[in-house]
Amino acid sequence: MPEQDPQKLSGPQPQDENEKPIRILYVEDTEVIRNIMAQTLEIYGYRVATAKNGQEGVEMALQWKPDLILMDLRMPVMDGYQAIQAIKVNPNTRHIPIFVISAWSSKREQDQARAAGADAFFVKPTDMRRLNEAIKVAVTTSAPKLF
Repeated sequence: MPEQDPQKLSGPQPQDENEKPIRILYVEDTEVIRNIMAQTLEIYGYRVATAKNGQEGVEMALQWKPDLILMDLRMPVMDGYQAIQAIKVNPNTRHIPIFVISAWSSKREQDQARAAGADAFFVKPTDMRRLNEAIKVAVTTSAPKLF
């Protein structure tokens, strides 16, 4: 199967309502997954920053102020549940939609993520076309909850 041209995959660069590139923070402790996902999101036209644990994710959310956060759950230092809660209680970051991306996908994990404040839950490996559409919806509407 021939490789697809990344420009054909991404189409026009995704933008927020102010016509700025959509900024995504991806929080994932596994370096290989973090790098592959960041590169894939960049192919889709997003500006991407990464963090390797929940604590770094909270700090990056405050500093970089992304349009959306993709969060793993099981990480060292601070797990995804704690990071989601910390981001959602802070008045400077509570508005940022957070999508969980996790291999741990039982009803229990999904319920805990929702209770922590997550707006959507995607299972690894993630369907990138579905995720891309959900990102566009979340950053262009005022109610991003997709549970």
